[in-house]
Amino acid sequence: MAPQDARYPCSSIEDDFNYGSCVASASVHIRMAFLRKVYTILSLQVLVTTVTSALFLYFESIRTFVHESPVLILVLSLGSFGVLLALTLHRHKHPLNLYLLSGFTLLEALTVAFVVTFYDVYIVLQAFVLTTAVFLGLTVYTLQSKRDFSKFGAGLFTALWILCLSGILKFFFHSETVELVIAAVGALLFCGFIVYDTHSLMHRLSPEDSVPVANETGKFPKNHGRGRLNRH
Repeated sequence: MAPQDARYPCSSIEDDFNYGSCVASASVHIRMAFLRKVYTILSLQVLVTTVTSALFLYFESIRTFVHESPVLILVLSLGSFGVLLALTLHRHKHPLNLYLLSGFTLLEALTVAFVVTFYDVYIVLQAFVLTTAVFLGLTVYTLQSKRDFSKFGAGLFTALWILCLSGILKFFFHSETVELVIAAVGALLFCGFIVYDTHSLMHRLSPEDSVPVANETGKFPKNHGRGRLNRH
């Protein structure tokens, strides 16, 4: 972990709100306020995604439209990427960052809803419950742990590249066993990223960075959930 800038000592409540200070070094009540804000945003994101997915699963006309419009997933993915890029560039501009986060949440909710229409409702519910439990459990563990997880970054990113290449190769060498292994490894890999990125965000960002933290943290359960769906 990089040393903190001397211009931003983490020694007082006033300093807790400097962009150079870190969440992990802030006072307890500042950290709790920060976590409440982040998890409120995350809860709203999950709610929007859940409601959107439920609508897509419940209405046959929507499912039919989705299945007849495969190009829609490309449009949603490109839109999400564009809004995410804008959010990264303007993460400290309030209220623009909230508008961009809302747009990104909606596009991601539509993307997830598009994907779940191809699966049985029971499988989707199972993936949702397991993903939520894993995400909350690993997040709580990381927040209270004194271990330094930053050293796992290189290994995780290397494994991610291997997983991506394996995903490309499976199109040429189709095998149900290979798909199951890739899905299982992907789920485990994103468990590692939940721990690593939660630790990094707490030690790298300021208490004022709740929007980018919520955005980054929100990616973990979505990716983990997709990995679980791919196992079916």
